Amino acid sequence: MASIRKLPSGKYYCQVRLKGSKPVYKTFSQLQDAENWAKEREKIARSNASLSNTTLKFDSKDTLRDVGSRYCSIVLNGKASQYQTLMRVERMAKYFPQPFGQISKWNVNDYRLARLKSVSPTTCRDELVLLSRLFKWISRELLLDLPNPCIDIALPRSSKPRDKVVSPEEMEMLLKAMSPRMAVIIELAYETAMRRSEILKLTPSCLHLDRRLLDVIDGKTGSRTVPLTRRAAELLSGAVKACSKDDAHIFQVSAYGVSQALRRARQKLGLSDDIRVHQLRHSRISIVARKGFNNAQIMAVSGHKDVRSVQRYTHLNAVDVVDLL
Repeated sequence: MASIRKLPSGKYYCQVRLKGSKPVYKTFSQLQDAENWAKEREKIARSNASLSNTTLKFDSKDTLRDVGSRYCSIVLNGKASQYQTLMRVERMAKYFPQPFGQISKWNVNDYRLARLKSVSPTTCRDELVLLSRLFKWISRELLLDLPNPCIDIALPRSSKPRDKVVSPEEMEMLLKAMSPRMAVIIELAYETAMRRSEILKLTPSCLHLDRRLLDVIDGKTGSRTVPLTRRAAELLSGAVKACSKDDAHIFQVSAYGVSQALRRARQKLGLSDDIRVHQLRHSRISIVARKGFNNAQIMAVSGHKDVRSVQRYTHLNAVDVVDLL
């Protein structure tokens, strides 16, 4: 069910809780916007819950919404990307009401041109990639001769990735502007190069602080062991004391709450909009690269499986190589 309350700022805080689904929340300037959002989230959450035991099947009348919902329930079940992908499917489904198998390349191209007028090229590209993935998935799993209408479509170019490296001075300012609990999470992201989802999934049983190591279970690139700085081990040692069970999450906060805390601190201080939670990971990997670590050592810190992904993060500038020359 949804609950809406007015904040002292005059905005409306809306939270939707439904048994079997993670609670979601968002803040709005208008009450009507909050109510509309709540109705949509409840509908999606119930749809997702009803598909928790879905078996793979395909009917000629199935729409993009049907196939996308099954994909989220079967392939992404329990993963951090499940809810986000389901939201994307719901947005796309409004443009593709016809049966899934009848979506043509002309339909897809019209969709691409329409979306580019209202969203960034990166967002449009991500949506087209998802649509193509759904066609490949349903065709491969059920051995259907279903043509992929996305093959001949020119994908928009992705936006230039952020290369901002957060300085120690900026980090110190941010941490002072945040609550102690959020400051620990943000500093831990900066010290370990871990993803936000990986930090929030940590339990006491994942930690090996005597050896300055921790285990990431079912991360984006699978499970791995993360080496810890002394500061990271100190932060985790203090945070884990509040956990009464080995299988309880060390940080009982939402992913959105972490991002919102950093955003508010950044805006309060007037710092660059490029300072995001994921940019803390980029910053740490860049710092490690500048220390002269080789690619294998950098990958041990970052958790990347492909050396090409590491090169995306290691932007060494002229200042970093002057001494070597």
